[in-house]
Amino acid sequence: MSRYVHKKFSPDEQDRFLEYFCEVLQKLKSVKEKKYFLKDLLNRGERLMIARRFKIAELLERGTTYDEIAKSLQVSRGTIARVEKLLNFGRDGYKNAINKINNKK
Repeated sequence: MSRYVHKKFSPDEQDRFLEYFCEVLQKLKSVKEKKYFLKDLLNRGERLMIARRFKIAELLERGTTYDEIAKSLQVSRGTIARVEKLLNFGRDGYKNAINKINNKK
């Protein structure tokens, strides 16, 4: 996979690409369609990284400790800290997604 150089695109262009990607995900109706799309788009490591970050956020919201998360998901404390920072000081993306998942259950 070639490296992405974000400086080639302005922040507005980057936002447009992200919005386009979100629209693509929204148009895919079933979980199976989305899963296959992501399997084609991302390698195994990238998929795992994204899924683990979301799981870290869920566990932090439940009050799970860093040590428990690190042990169960085999992630570093630094990764947990970065997710926690975004969970608490980000744009509420993690919190909104967690709430939608919890409301669905």
